[in-house]
Amino acid sequence: MATHDLTQLQEKWSAFYKDELPRLAKTRGDSQPKWPVVLDHCFARVILDNAVGEDRPWMERVRAPATKHMSRQQLQAALDLGQKIANGEADLNKLNQRSLELRGKSGPKRKHAEPDRDTTLNVAKKQKKGPSTGDIRSHFFSNSPKTETPKTTSPPPEILQARNTIAALKDLTAFRRFALVLLTYIPRGRYSTYGAMSSYITAHHHKCSARAIGNAMRNNPLAPTVPCHRVLAHDGRIGGFNGDWGEQGKHAAEKKRLLAAEGVTFDSGGKVVGKPYKDFQHDAEIATWYDRLLGSSKK
Repeated sequence: MATHDLTQLQEKWSAFYKDELPRLAKTRGDSQPKWPVVLDHCFARVILDNAVGEDRPWMERVRAPATKHMSRQQLQAALDLGQKIANGEADLNKLNQRSLELRGKSGPKRKHAEPDRDTTLNVAKKQKKGPSTGDIRSHFFSNSPKTETPKTTSPPPEILQARNTIAALKDLTAFRRFALVLLTYIPRGRYSTYGAMSSYITAHHHKCSARAIGNAMRNNPLAPTVPCHRVLAHDGRIGGFNGDWGEQGKHAAEKKRLLAAEGVTFDSGGKVVGKPYKDFQHDAEIATWYDRLLGSSKK
């Protein structure tokens, strides 16, 4: 009976954050003055950080996937908070801001509701400002591809944390953990391809295919902080995202929105503008991660 009850809670939680809350957000339900997040994994982040993580990101208290590893009490706490959001008893915007702050990010600054901004709101103060273009976005996002020497500044704290979290996800294969870590080395404002990532691994570590990269990224548990949205198909088209593929995929528009917020643009034919990022070999840290997760690199 106890196992049955736990399974029921898991099913209720999954249905609530995957279906009910996104439905309310997309229809702009009146229980919230605004809906700063709309995707299922974003609702999971907000609720779990506040109900389970409490004073830290939920991944520091529960192994991923959370639904499988949460206790009965944690599942019930997540469901209770989700219900309060749906009923208007809890302020989703404040909960989202608190979640972002726990992850070292700023809260939403614009006055209108937008989809989740895990990848759009971290303004790194250490970055050098580019020349003024008359567009306020130029103060936040780089529109110019960077193909010169690799960055020497430290990555944002949430990226450092995400890499360590990935390494601790023992329910994922070592290769999948490495592929997710590799994603975090694609610079903001750039994109890469499944082929570019697999070519780097083949050239420097072991034989790898683009399909293997795509499979490793499927159901990314730390999206969008671990930016699978920055990986496109070889022809510059949208590729896959959140389990769907291509321009007609259920989440294709959200993938484009995340990229656009980072300064990546597409032409009228749906192809990305600019060359893909391929310079993984320039960062020695990546080889160190490979050795840590998959053993010594022989190539």
